[in-house]
Amino acid sequence: MNSTIVLLLSGIVLLPLVLPVFGHGVGSETLPPQMLGDRKVAMEVSSIVDNATNRKDVTFSMFDTNTGVTVRDVLYHVKTIRGDRVLFEGDYKTSNGILVMSLIPDKTDKITVTEKKDFDVFSALVGQQGKIEARGAVFEKGGLYRFTIDIVSAEGYSGKSGAPVRFESGLSFAESARYVVSDATYGKHEIQIVTYYDTLYDIRYDAAKRAISFAMPFEWTQGNINQTSTIHEEIFIPKEFTGLQASEYVVTVNGIEIPKTSLVVDDYVRDHRVVHILLYQKDLLEMQKLQSSHSMEFVFAPRSKDILLAGITENVQYRIEVTAPKPLLRGSEALLLFKIYDVFLQGKTVSVDYALSIKSDETTIYGADGTSTESRDVWNEIRFLLPADSDKIVLHFENLGGNGFARAEIPLAMPSGNSPVIPLWIKNNAGWWCEKSITDDDFLKGIEYLVAQGVIRVDAQKEASQGGIPDWIRGNACWWAEGSIGDADFVNGIAYLIKSGVIRA
Repeated sequence: MNSTIVLLLSGIVLLPLVLPVFGHGVGSETLPPQMLGDRKVAMEVSSIVDNATNRKDVTFSMFDTNTGVTVRDVLYHVKTIRGDRVLFEGDYKTSNGILVMSLIPDKTDKITVTEKKDFDVFSALVGQQGKIEARGAVFEKGGLYRFTIDIVSAEGYSGKSGAPVRFESGLSFAESARYVVSDATYGKHEIQIVTYYDTLYDIRYDAAKRAISFAMPFEWTQGNINQTSTIHEEIFIPKEFTGLQASEYVVTVNGIEIPKTSLVVDDYVRDHRVVHILLYQKDLLEMQKLQSSHSMEFVFAPRSKDILLAGITENVQYRIEVTAPKPLLRGSEALLLFKIYDVFLQGKTVSVDYALSIKSDETTIYGADGTSTESRDVWNEIRFLLPADSDKIVLHFENLGGNGFARAEIPLAMPSGNSPVIPLWIKNNAGWWCEKSITDDDFLKGIEYLVAQGVIRVDAQKEASQGGIPDWIRGNACWWAEGSIGDADFVNGIAYLIKSGVIRA
C-alpha cells in the first residue's frame, strides 16, 4: 500500500462543563493526560492516507499512563468536523479500546456511516476493535479535520453521571489546488499548491509582479497557535515557466515578510521546482502581534531579478544551476552560464567531466564535452546560436564524472514572440513612470539599457523630436507593467518610436 503518515500536534485548553484536551495540525502524537475516574489516561490519535484511493484512516486509542495498557470496553462519542460543518457523529463501542475511523471518498453527496465488525480468531483473543466507515464526496477533500471525542464509558468508568472526559484533536490532510497562470510573456502554465493545513481559496497571479497569491482560514488566537507547531505549504512551479525560476524568493503572510529560513527550494522533482513554505510556532507567535484577521493571505514572488534554472542528476549526486546573464534573442548568439555542485559534499562546487548537448525541438543545436570548474566564483560558459523559431531549448547533461546515471535535463522556455528576458527592474521602472513616480529621464535610462544590451535593435534612427515623450507611450508602459501586453509588444513599440525619431535613447 502506498501510504502517507499524517502528523498531529497537541496542546491543552480547558472549557467549562467538560475536561477537553486538544491536539491540532499535522502528526501522530499522544494528547496530554487527564483523569478518567481514579486513574490518569491519555489519548493517542494517528492517521494514515492511502495515496491511491485518498482513503483516510484515523485511529483513536486511550491508555493508562501508569501501566501503558490500553483501556478496554470503551464507548466513544465522536463528532467529526470540517470547517464549520459537522460531518457526522455517533456512539461507537470497542472492546479492545481501539477505534478506527475510515473516511472514504465516493461520488455521493450524502454521507453514509456504517459500523464494521471482525469475526476472527484474533479478535476473539484480544477483543474487537471498533471499525467505522464513513463514505461521501466530501472526504475527497483534504485540509483540517477536527474530532471531538467524549468518553461515555470505559472499564470501571461511566461518564453518564456527569460531564464526560473530552479530548479534541485536529488532523491536517494534504489538499491540492491547481491554477492556470496566463502570462503575456511566458504563456500558460499550471501551478499546483499543496496545503497541509486547511483549504485554500482566492488563488491569483499578478503578471506584472510575477506573484502568486492565495489564502486559507486561520484563527490567530493564542489557543490555536499553541496547538499548531507547523504550517506547511508547497508551490509546484513548472520548470518550463522560466519567469518564476529565480535564485531567491520572497513570501509575505498578511503583508509580513517571513524569514528566509522558512523557505526551502526543492529541485529534485524532474519537471517542477517545489518551494516549501514552513511556518513554525515561534513564527506564528511573532506574527500574531500584528494580526486581526481570521485567515492567512500568502503572496509568493521572485525576490531576485535573475533567472536561475536547476536540475538534479538521476543518481542524486550532482546539482546543476544554469543562468542567462544577457537577454536571449532568437536568431542570435546565446550565452548561458552553469555550475555543478556535489550534493553529498554539502553543495560544494566540483570539477567534474561532463557531456553536454542542447536541443531545440529534438534537434541538437550544440554539443560539447568538458570539465567544470570547482571555483565558486567562476561560471562555466556556453555559447551557441539560438534558432530563430525556437520556443524551448533543453540542456542535456550526461555522464557526469563518468557515471551513466549522472544525467539531468534542464528546460528553458523562450518568452512569447521574439522577446528576450527583460530584467524585472525595467518593468518596475515602467510601472513607476506610469504612476509618474519617476521622471522621463529615469524611464529613458531603462530604454538605453535595452538598446545597449541588444534587446532593442535600431539600425537607423531619425533625429528625435523636441516635444518630449508622447502621453500615449505612457499608456503602453502602464499596460506592460500590468501584464496586459507582453515584452515583445512593448519592445517592438519602443523600437519603432526610436527609429521614427519620436524618442531618442
